Amino acid sequence: MIKIARHIDRLLRLVAQAGAVAMMALIVITMYDVLTRYFQVPKFPGLNSTKLQEAEFWSHTITFATFIGFAFIKNAHVRIDLVRDLFPWRAKLVLELIGLIVFLIPFSVFGFLYSWPYVQRSFMSNEVSSSTVGLSNVWILKSMLLVLFGALFLAGISQLLKCVAGLVEAEPSDQTRDLLSGGHE
Repeated sequence: MIKIARHIDRLLRLVAQAGAVAMMALIVITMYDVLTRYFQVPKFPGLNSTKLQEAEFWSHTITFATFIGFAFIKNAHVRIDLVRDLFPWRAKLVLELIGLIVFLIPFSVFGFLYSWPYVQRSFMSNEVSSSTVGLSNVWILKSMLLVLFGALFLAGISQLLKCVAGLVEAEPSDQTRDLLSGGHE
């Protein structure tokens, strides 16, 4: 089980690293947009403020969609640990399992399934920006919903496998401690 979880974690890390390119693009695009708008630096031919702002929006979306799974397996997501911290480690694992089975995994499955027709319609109609001077191929942006929910699902499965493996331990291993604390203990 742990071996499968490690493979999933590796995949999520690769997806996040690919998404880091979008973060770099976001920085460059935003700087260029600010320079052209406020300091009258000439724009490249074919670029306008609308395209730049939409590219910023796309970069934000790609960054968030590709980082979410990796952030979840690293426990970098928002938690409400007021009650959870009072429990012993085994109870924390059970609580984590319940959260994964009842909330995260079904949410990511439903999100993926409901996003699919939305993305498919956008692709089939070759949807473009609502602005006449905006970006084309909006289906690329909308397909990030599938990436987001897919990554979240994989992260949930990885954490579920780690929880089950942790529950069979007599004492918490370093991996179980990492799962419960996110490496922040």
